Amino acid sequence: MGRVIARVAGPQKPEDELIQVLALAFLSITIAFSSTIVGSYLSMALGIITAALFIIMLHRMVVVTFTEDGLVIERGGRRGRVFIPKSVVITGNVICIRRESRELSLRVVYESFDYTIPLASKRVYDRLVNGLTTHWGWIPPECPST
Repeated sequence: MGRVIARVAGPQKPEDELIQVLALAFLSITIAFSSTIVGSYLSMALGIITAALFIIMLHRMVVVTFTEDGLVIERGGRRGRVFIPKSVVITGNVICIRRESRELSLRVVYESFDYTIPLASKRVYDRLVNGLTTHWGWIPPECPST
């Protein structure tokens, strides 16, 4: 594989992220309050649950890396990578940009993979598009509205 052009990372299902963050916050606050009141056993159990939830969140991450030769998809916590050649990405409509009100996201659809990764900011989007334009001579299309 060639040099890395751009890298985008995010959860497999962005809609689940808020629920997981709220659950982590709730468990952390519960541990803080219960450690002095209830005792160490409950607080250790809640700590283990919090750690397990955090590990689950890390395993649901997807990293999409654009190189000079193609696209690499890595799924957090799972072995193996999927490499898609540049020509297949460009001609096969593998990736597209989804615009929703104020949010931008990168959608990757290839065989059994279907990931929507939120782009953190306009700056990340600009870096991605500039890198692909410079090295691939291609701009990712917008996703068709459904």
